[in-house]
Amino acid sequence: MKQLWAHQKRAIEEARGRDYFALFHEVGTGKSLTLLNILRNVYKREGSLLKTLIVCPIIVIENWKREIYENTKVNPSLVTPLLGTGKKRAKDFEKAIGACKERIVIVNYESLLIKGLYPLLFGWKPDVIVYDEAHYLKDIKSKRTRAAVRLSDRASYRFLATGTPVLNTPMDLFGQYRVMDCGENFGKNFYVFKIDYFYDKNEGFKTSPKYFPDWRVKKDSWERFNAIINSTSSVAKKSECLDLPPFVRKPIYIDLSREQRRVYDELKKDLISYLNDKACVAQLAITKSLRLQQIASGFVVGEDMDGERHEIQVKDNPRAKALEELLKDLAPNHKIIVWAVFKNNYKTIREVCEKLKLKYVEVNGEIKNKDKFANVDTFNSDPNCRVFIGHPNSGGVGINLVASSISIFYSRNFSLGQDLQAEARNYRGGSEIHESITRIDLIAKGTIDEVVQIALSNKQGISDKLLKKAIKEL
Repeated sequence: MKQLWAHQKRAIEEARGRDYFALFHEVGTGKSLTLLNILRNVYKREGSLLKTLIVCPIIVIENWKREIYENTKVNPSLVTPLLGTGKKRAKDFEKAIGACKERIVIVNYESLLIKGLYPLLFGWKPDVIVYDEAHYLKDIKSKRTRAAVRLSDRASYRFLATGTPVLNTPMDLFGQYRVMDCGENFGKNFYVFKIDYFYDKNEGFKTSPKYFPDWRVKKDSWERFNAIINSTSSVAKKSECLDLPPFVRKPIYIDLSREQRRVYDELKKDLISYLNDKACVAQLAITKSLRLQQIASGFVVGEDMDGERHEIQVKDNPRAKALEELLKDLAPNHKIIVWAVFKNNYKTIREVCEKLKLKYVEVNGEIKNKDKFANVDTFNSDPNCRVFIGHPNSGGVGINLVASSISIFYSRNFSLGQDLQAEARNYRGGSEIHESITRIDLIAKGTIDEVVQIALSNKQGISDKLLKKAIKEL
């Protein structure tokens, strides 16, 4: 078994004897190992292995299986990861519990929506449920969160783990706590919770046709949130609990090519004209903002006369040239992670790698799950594999990429969760093998890239403020 860090030991002791508990530990601080030790104490308390359900992102299922094999004495035959089609998962589950109901079953969050599988999980009635990356449950209105609530209300023990419990607003806490504590802290009704902890700044304009609610946290709610977090969770930040190397942020500002700037400015002008229109243009604004990001990253999306969608790569792309120069300079001595949020970007990054004769692997939505695991292993173990091309959602959760000391964010979106998860793939326990960890952001000057950067920074500020008191009391 791996040696435990001080923050892990503290969290394990705080969770001892409790029916529910949350680990708000930043990614890379060893949440899985902490949870396994919490489960060990539960099994000791009950005198045997219990029916245990672990719910996590699909790419983490393999990691959980390995962690259980390497760090517990649970018989491998009693660990059942469910993968494949819904029909296959249901069949594998029935076969497993037919042999022995008391076992550990590992599923992804989408399994909660599979009609042929969810009723079987519900009927199994797990004694213990672990929700890894629990921010997937922040939307209490989603079918996924409602399914999790129904499962959790039948369980005796419920544990959460996430490094990003708040991604947009403290309202994100409600769904996660409802799943964990069955409504003990924030209640069972989201609307009552919202009125209790928040106020609508635009309340006085309800009669206006332009009215939209602007929910803000009440002044006394911050302390109330912190009090609940302190009493029901463990909070850990990498900077506070790990002896990690310095983390260096390096923005690299690039210009748009002349053609890019022309197309970008035309679309931007079009967007502004829509925003000034009196009609409701929210969806148009979102779509056009996305198009601005795509143009800045190096391609244009358009439609022909028949309405068929086309993607056209920008021939003169300064972003691709910047990446080429970075890889030419860094790849001979460092393994490099390149993150991108658009499918079209992968083609550009591949072309750069092939031009420089750099071996690379990919983990994104186009890669099969079994190949994703193999590609991660290849990147970490093959000295000739110099570049990892990933999407923050597909490859930015639950995997270990500490073989690399440098990550390049080729393109980004407004998702704070994806951004933080991607950043933590190589800035985590184990990265102390490097002298420093460097994050490079490619940012097109005078474009929406700069807006994205500010927006993500502001969202991180909300999360930090909410957990500030809890962190101080570590």
